[in-house]
Amino acid sequence: MSELNVTLAWLDEQRLANAIDQANHQQRPLYMIVLATKPCYIKLASLVLACEAGEVPFLLVDSGQHYDEALTQAKQELGYEHLLAVIFGIRGSLLMRTAQLAIGIEQLDARLKAGGIRQPVVPVVSGDTATAAMFAQFWYFAHGVRSVHVEAGLRSYGPHVQDWENLHDLTQQRHFHWQRFRDEPFPEGVDTALASVVCDLLLAPVWRNVEQLRTEGYHEQQISQVGSLSSDAVRLALPQAGRSQIFQQYPQLAHGRWLRVDLHRRESMTADALRAVLQGLGRLAADGIQVVLIRTNAFNGALVQHQLTDVLDEARYQGVVVQPMWPHYTDVIHFLTSSHCLALYTDSGGLQEEANILRVPCLTCRLSSDRPETVLDAQTNLLLPPLSAEFVHRHLSWALAQPPATVWPGLTRTQPLYGEDVGQGIAQLLKAHPAPVPLAGAQAQFLSRGA
Repeated sequence: MSELNVTLAWLDEQRLANAIDQANHQQRPLYMIVLATKPCYIKLASLVLACEAGEVPFLLVDSGQHYDEALTQAKQELGYEHLLAVIFGIRGSLLMRTAQLAIGIEQLDARLKAGGIRQPVVPVVSGDTATAAMFAQFWYFAHGVRSVHVEAGLRSYGPHVQDWENLHDLTQQRHFHWQRFRDEPFPEGVDTALASVVCDLLLAPVWRNVEQLRTEGYHEQQISQVGSLSSDAVRLALPQAGRSQIFQQYPQLAHGRWLRVDLHRRESMTADALRAVLQGLGRLAADGIQVVLIRTNAFNGALVQHQLTDVLDEARYQGVVVQPMWPHYTDVIHFLTSSHCLALYTDSGGLQEEANILRVPCLTCRLSSDRPETVLDAQTNLLLPPLSAEFVHRHLSWALAQPPATVWPGLTRTQPLYGEDVGQGIAQLLKAHPAPVPLAGAQAQFLSRGA
């Protein structure tokens, strides 16, 4: 194992050599499975383990986009940290991380060539992260080889903004005309579209994603509906969830039923949105509803940026319980499956999926959702945008006072929306996927001026 420079920070030389030998021996592509943000560490677990079990040649690469232990520890919990081969050390703003990612990819490319790789190397990127967009782009620029996109076709949809003004019952939104929100969430709404542009295997979770990709002009043979890896992640976590210490760490949670709130999207981190949520939650807590608010890194930064600490203090005074990020993914799963979980109020796409899988009532703090299937098809979720404190308080109060089956009728359905054994299915697709032929134009070399 080597400690390298800041950009290509760590490399397991033996694992790299073994992966190259396996690809060359099988005469199959070497798949670079790329971790980026917290959802990747959770969702990609079953795919990594399935590739290992199925002898699919792969190299597990951590881009370093998320590096806080609270965001990355799922690789230990879900049992695949030992398979990690490469860690990039990218840091800083979106632009700085993008530049560093390009340099890191070039350095890793050099290592692969020096190691004797004779087969195409194909990135497998996931979801809507900046890494997914740019890793696939940079590899295409370097080699003329297209990537594989897991969770392809995620696009945000929601009712027209003016529709919210006349809303009396949150469930009415399911009958509105929904429109595309191209820039939400920022920058993920663009990241996911950019990633697919340079991919030739698009793995879509549900039929809506498939239809979206068809509408955008992708060829039928490029697209496969595979389900969501969230389904596998929950399955992997459930046996361990019973060992979670979350109720010992926070004994207050073991009494009564709680609305769990966590926000991190940039749209939720504006001064107006945060004030609406915090004041709305404060009023809800004052009414006697138990509310636990999780302080994400983005939330902490926004509090300082907008000088809203006094608003948070007022919500606390009214009864909102505020806690740091819970240390483990299994803590979240243990809470969601317990009798102490009343509902979720979140802006997380992954939690919208997990709430559906576990049949937990979900409310999404956004004007749109990149999982519209949870609202319109499965009906386990509703949008509740932070338009004002009064709006948040009124609609949370109404939704939580109703019998859950009247607000979220999908909670009683047993048909899985996101499939089963998704990682194994994707691994089989990778095993059979034709090896890409690098574009001829990508092999052209140009002399520098004056040479």
